[in-house]
Amino acid sequence: GIMTVFVLEMKADELENVESITAVADNEFSIDISNPLNDYESRSAVTVRASDLVDTDNERAGQVNFVVKWEGAQKQSTLAVMSADDKALKSKKKGSPGFAPRPLTAAGEWTPVLAVDCRGLEPSGFNAGVDEFTVVSCGGSTFSEEVDFSDDWCEYCEKNEGAVSVNGVSFRWTAL
Repeated sequence: GIMTVFVLEMKADELENVESITAVADNEFSIDISNPLNDYESRSAVTVRASDLVDTDNERAGQVNFVVKWEGAQKQSTLAVMSADDKALKSKKKGSPGFAPRPLTAAGEWTPVLAVDCRGLEPSGFNAGVDEFTVVSCGGSTFSEEVDFSDDWCEYCEKNEGAVSVNGVSFRWTAL
């Protein structure tokens, strides 16, 4: 199968006293996937985690993080979480940060948070959960519990004596 790289990007419309938002390392993400060859086969809320390895039928392909066999398909379709230093995520343009997952530091900018190598399947949705991201406030406080971007998020920063909030979060998949 042809490898297609998909990047999950995140954007926040408004950041208040936020220095950075970072995806938790080795986090378990819940995504929806579909069969690119037809418009009716899909799976909702499958979980993928970089350290959860699955063997494939194809020995040369090595281990991946998710396997599905679509109806009538001869081969398995696979998904593997890519590491941030993978060459496929580097930008062709000089000075451009490319598509390697990195912290989100500015409002209104699509920022890559997860990259996956897909063969025979494509991600069609992302289900934001709790404790998948860490927020660092401008005052230097780290918030890692109960961070939930399925809705607007707000906390109180004791160091700054002010609110820390992330509003209007959206996610999208981009094929490279």
